[in-house]
Amino acid sequence: MIDAATSSTAVPTARQPVIILGAHRSGTSMLAELLDQLGLFQGCDLQGDHESSHIVAINETLLRRVNASWDNPLPMRDFLACEPALRMTVLALRADLMSRRIRQFLGNARSLQTFDRPWGWKDPRTIFTLPLWLRLFPGARLVHIIRNGVDVAASLRARERKLLEQRMSKFDARMTRFSLRPGLDRAGYKGSARCLSLERGFELWGEYLRQADQVLRGIDNAIFTIRYEDFVAEPRRHLHKLAEFCGLHGVSEAAVRQAVLAVNTSRATAFAADPALSAFYSSVKDDPWMRQFVYDTPPP
Repeated sequence: MIDAATSSTAVPTARQPVIILGAHRSGTSMLAELLDQLGLFQGCDLQGDHESSHIVAINETLLRRVNASWDNPLPMRDFLACEPALRMTVLALRADLMSRRIRQFLGNARSLQTFDRPWGWKDPRTIFTLPLWLRLFPGARLVHIIRNGVDVAASLRARERKLLEQRMSKFDARMTRFSLRPGLDRAGYKGSARCLSLERGFELWGEYLRQADQVLRGIDNAIFTIRYEDFVAEPRRHLHKLAEFCGLHGVSEAAVRQAVLAVNTSRATAFAADPALSAFYSSVKDDPWMRQFVYDTPPP
């Protein structure tokens, strides 16, 4: 039975984490990689997108257990509104984080209680699991990056189209090769059909912004908010501020200069070079989230 009188669910830590937030394809990987170069530990199990496989597995499990997913996250809102279900899950996750399982993330370090260096993680799914994480790490510092929803939708579509083309190119070989697996399992479509559509990808962007707005307005944590377009326009200046916010004190100018060499400034307002995407922009630029983050004015 859950003890409702338990005073705190916080995980004992030497240092609170930095959590990098943002919708998928909004620049979270860019920020995570830059901060990693400057000394922010984000797991010994980093994937190619600079996400800890351990943290991603936790977030995916949290979503899956309430019939949600990264591209269908809204069922999480019903779960978060149910206090008994939320508390039961927080306590279960707390036990895991205080067990030996955390070494999948930390490596040789024994526990978060003894891990005394700036650390954190990046995973866009965390926008929808953040209320759980904040009960475990109430002093977490939050970095939130926002990108124009048209570029987000276009990037999501490009990624899903590429994955679809890859699966199509392998279809015949998978179907003709002997296997005990069913044909549907080895060769049927798998991916985010939602994000094959610009309109639906844009809608998903809005769902992430709406959830972030609701959660971030209701907490007192330190929050660093930056637009992707502003960051890539002046990456050195913003990265200096961000490093200080993350507790990476004493970062040299040379280190920042070296880190920002990888920043692709051409990706800001990338949609403007594509007539079809520009037309789509004209149809959505008056969306409330586009207006709130000043994306309703066409780029020069």
